[in-house]
Formats: sequence, C-alpha cells, structure tokens
Amino acid sequence: MTSNRWGGDGRRADAAGADEDPVVRQYRYLLRTAPADALQAAHDEALSGPAAGVRGPVLEAVRQAFVAGQRLSPDATSATARLVVVGERRSPGAFLAACEPGVLRVLAEAVVGSDAVFGLFAGYAAWDGADPAPADPGVDQGGARVIGTQPDPAAEAKAFATGHGSSILPWGGAGAGY
Repeated sequence: MTSNRWGGDGRRADAAGADEDPVVRQYRYLLRTAPADALQAAHDEALSGPAAGVRGPVLEAVRQAFVAGQRLSPDATSATARLVVVGERRSPGAFLAACEPGVLRVLAEAVVGSDAVFGLFAGYAAWDGADPAPADPGVDQGGARVIGTQPDPAAEAKAFATGHGSSILPWGGAGAGY
C-alpha cells in the first residue's frame, strides 16, 4: 500500500512535500477548492482526451483508494471521474496516494489544462497546501441523527422523516385508522 505524504490533520507530514510537482500541487488545489461539477467535467474531459492512455491506471487507483468502481471498465470515463471527485472530497489524499506518480502527473496536466476549470485558480497563490479533514460520514453511513444541525438539507429532511415515520403517512394521512 502506498503511504500518504499528507498528515492526518491536513498538513504536510514532512519536508519531503516541499519538492511536490507544481502541476500536481495545482491539481490538489483544484481537488480541494473547485466546484464538484467543474471537477467532474474536467476529469471526464481529461480521461476522454489527452490523458486517455491512463484510464486503466486511474481506475485501478480509484479501486485501491476507495474500494469502488469494481464493475466499471476503463472506458466509463464519466463514472470514473465522479468516483475520483467524490472520493477525494470524502477522503482527501486517498486517490493521490494510490495513484502512480507518472499517471498522476499526466492526469494532473490534463485536468489543470481543461476548459472546465478555467478561471478557478483565484486563491491559489494564498493557498497553504493544507488538505481538509475527511468529510463527516453523515446520516446514511451511521452518523448520529441530529435534527436541525445537519449541513445537508436532504439529510436533515431524511432524519426528520425517519423520526416521524410512524405518525405521518406519505399520502397525507395522520396515522392508523384515518
């Protein structure tokens, strides 16, 4: 298993990260700051275009990092792109650690040069290179049901509905006998 160069708190674990490839650093910046739809479009464009030769190794890195995409073929670029983006948002650095350096460099060049991410480097000069903490697993993966403080309105609605499922029926009834 490949070791991660980034510490658990999102900061560099050692000084070896100081020699990080500038294109890979820009790619990491995009992974952390760009909107998910733009990132997914950029990855899809990259895997369909100039970086088409790395489809298989990228999919293998996704499988290793996120235990996902087992049924995908390397030609499923949209699904692979989505897995990379969603997986890196949930577990920052996991895909980067699983990806071979040469493959990562080719993918990073293609994504950074993509039309989909044009204009998304506004804060790059001030970025300290820190990765965020992994995302909270939330309600669907066994997180605590806390009504009213969920950051995701859909998760809050689901938690509310689950807690009130016995008294409110989906067709507008108010309970048994009505």
